[in-house]
Amino acid sequence: MTTSTRHPAPAAPVADRVPGPARALADLAAAASAEWVKLRSVRSTWWGTAAALALMAAVAPSAAVATISNMQNDLVASADVPASEMAAYATLWVVQFAVIALSLPVITSEYSSRSIHPTLQAVPARARMLAAKTLSLTAFVFGAGLVLATIGTLLSYLVMLHPVFEGYGVLDPGEAVADAVRQSAYLAAVAVLTLGVGTALRSAAATLTTVFMLIMGLPLMLLLLGNEIGVYLADRLPFAAGVSFVDSAFVMGQSPDALSPAAGGMVLMCWTAAALAAGTLVLLRRDA
Repeated sequence: MTTSTRHPAPAAPVADRVPGPARALADLAAAASAEWVKLRSVRSTWWGTAAALALMAAVAPSAAVATISNMQNDLVASADVPASEMAAYATLWVVQFAVIALSLPVITSEYSSRSIHPTLQAVPARARMLAAKTLSLTAFVFGAGLVLATIGTLLSYLVMLHPVFEGYGVLDPGEAVADAVRQSAYLAAVAVLTLGVGTALRSAAATLTTVFMLIMGLPLMLLLLGNEIGVYLADRLPFAAGVSFVDSAFVMGQSPDALSPAAGGMVLMCWTAAALAAGTLVLLRRDA
């Protein structure tokens, strides 16, 4: 009579479980994949994207019509009107608020529904969890921004092909691609800024109010002061820095204190990093 001996399955190599850069990247990739599934599974993501698309389709061509009409009526100086600039106008004045609405639930809904608890049980390293949310949200918004900018540019150019507007609208493919990338980067920065503020405040209402005031309310208040200091400060807040980064004179006109595109991008990155750092600090120090 013979007996068979069952050997246990070989354990995973010890090196695979040793902490290090490779394991940290693998853990972050796994967490980002889970956050991506959550992001694309909720309706608010697609409702926000649909709202952004509708706003772009409505505002960009309308901005082209209004701009050229003002030129024809000698209300502003005549100039070539790049179709991609009309998409930038729509992005900076209206589309970004749909992106803010899309980004809010990524973190605030988890606090309101208390689903932040299973999220942190799945990913106990809180900084990694927030980094995963940041990566998935940035990738989604940047990709959506490219689509939105392309649609806005093409619709604006089609409108400007009408004989009434002939001779004003232009479309340079290289410039249009560069503008689309800058607009997408701006929208991604706004989304991450919203995520950082939402992580710090943990309330949708408080986050929406704070982000709106930071992007639109505070700059307008400073500009209404009518002095050089107010204008200087307003040009260094996220909205004006974003306008400088996108390099669009059709959004706000030229300001003597306006930043260069590179400087505008750096200021925008600093605001985004500051919001994300504040959110990370609160996340690490406070109980969920």
